[in-house]
Amino acid sequence: MILNHVRLIRELSSGISTESGFVRVEKDMITEVSDRPYPLADETAVNTNIGNTEDIDMVDCKGKTLIPGLIDLHTHITVLNQVGFNCLHSDMELLTTAAEHAAHYLDMGFTTIRDCGSIHRVANEVKHMAQIGLIEAPDLITCGRAVMPTEGSEDHIMAQHVHFADTVDEVRKAARQEIAEGADFLKVFTSGAAAVATSVPEQSIMFPEEIRAAVETAERKGRYVAAHCHGDNAVRNSILAGVRTIEHATLISDETLELAAVQGAYLIPTLAVMHISDGPRKDYWEKRLGPMFRHCTEKMAKAYEMGLYLGFGTDCAAGDFCYDNGIEFRFRRENCGMKDLDILLQCTRNNAVIAGIEDRVGMIRKGMSADLILVDGKPDLDIRCMYHRPKLVMKRGKIVRRM
Repeated sequence: MILNHVRLIRELSSGISTESGFVRVEKDMITEVSDRPYPLADETAVNTNIGNTEDIDMVDCKGKTLIPGLIDLHTHITVLNQVGFNCLHSDMELLTTAAEHAAHYLDMGFTTIRDCGSIHRVANEVKHMAQIGLIEAPDLITCGRAVMPTEGSEDHIMAQHVHFADTVDEVRKAARQEIAEGADFLKVFTSGAAAVATSVPEQSIMFPEEIRAAVETAERKGRYVAAHCHGDNAVRNSILAGVRTIEHATLISDETLELAAVQGAYLIPTLAVMHISDGPRKDYWEKRLGPMFRHCTEKMAKAYEMGLYLGFGTDCAAGDFCYDNGIEFRFRRENCGMKDLDILLQCTRNNAVIAGIEDRVGMIRKGMSADLILVDGKPDLDIRCMYHRPKLVMKRGKIVRRM
């Protein structure tokens, strides 16, 4: 297949910049990237090196921008928007519901997602279904259940996606169990959760030695740890324990930003989840999330100015208002002052590096997986075109969405 007359961005196309080039895709791989358009049939007579274009599946992209498929490093295919809550009685119903929901991420161009905790570890199974082509969905990076100190009843509906563990030994055992069940990384809760009314986001809920136990166990199995952190003390403890990705980092201090820079920890801010919609509980959420949002956007703006290698997460569900309206893109641009190109790099190249999958995705170049999206606009110059659905989504060389 030839994607012809595509606009390519230098920073995402291995140095190739053009207003009308082409990308060749064979099976599931990118095999050629050019800064010139592919010669059409009436041009082949003057170029003996070009074969019969009638045998090529040609897509005229009409100058639209081709970029790598997007990556969301913090989402959940269950739990968010209560997906899966009505399926706890049936594992098969939960599996089909989760698989159906996972497919919706493709609508907005996300071809890789990292699930940070799923009900009954169902994301692990959806991952395998996507890998073998049984369902049409993004590639998933999964942790199974998130490891968390006892913060409530095991019967609570929100407890269905966590693995309660207290003490160093219990954390080690929980980590080993999640890895044995197919986790690609470990997720731990080191602070309270903003979404749970009885939880206190500022509180640090894991002891440093417990966090270190998770990190050490993960490293022995070639994995890494992602830590849910709102409070600054939890962020600091997680960084010092060797956690690779700091999720949210909502209440991080200037001093801890400096520590993150020195230690090389990756921050994955999730601003969109703090979007407050109109409704009967608007005042409650404004009081709870408003100060957190203002602090976080201020500190992420500073982290950006410091040159920290920021990742891109949403903690939102595909198909909801925030996903369908590009709220994460908007908040980074409007509230953090990030440049359009840098936001684009965060959700492609940066995320691929952070997740350790940069050899497969995140860039347009020969030998990479053909996970690509076509955007109507120039997102490196005006990210607002990412607030809308892409015109075309390609997953592993197959066009799976087309507008």
